[in-house]
Amino acid sequence: MRSLLAEEFDPDRFLDDRLKKYLLKNSFIFLPFNAGPRICLGQQYAYNEMSFMVIRLLQSFCDISLDLASAPKEAVPPADWAKGTGRKAIEKVRPKNHLTMYASGGVWVKMNEATN
Repeated sequence: MRSLLAEEFDPDRFLDDRLKKYLLKNSFIFLPFNAGPRICLGQQYAYNEMSFMVIRLLQSFCDISLDLASAPKEAVPPADWAKGTGRKAIEKVRPKNHLTMYASGGVWVKMNEATN
């Protein structure tokens, strides 16, 4: 059974009839490359380049882990969040939002280089 709570990570919650309604018919839902008749001509090229770059980067490392010791103070959630309920109590990074959602202070990770 799929989770209906927004505080639980469950990307499958969006795979329902809304997928056909929003993803295929309305290109203005996601706007980094604009939409409609003025859509960016390089959109698919940019997606392919970024996918290739991320995959090649990840292939160079055998282990990636969160490094809370190196993170600046604004990146770590406040201590009182641990006393809360739901998602806030287990969060390791501090999400913020503006026009888009991002992690305050970034997400600091340790990466171990692959040996082969």
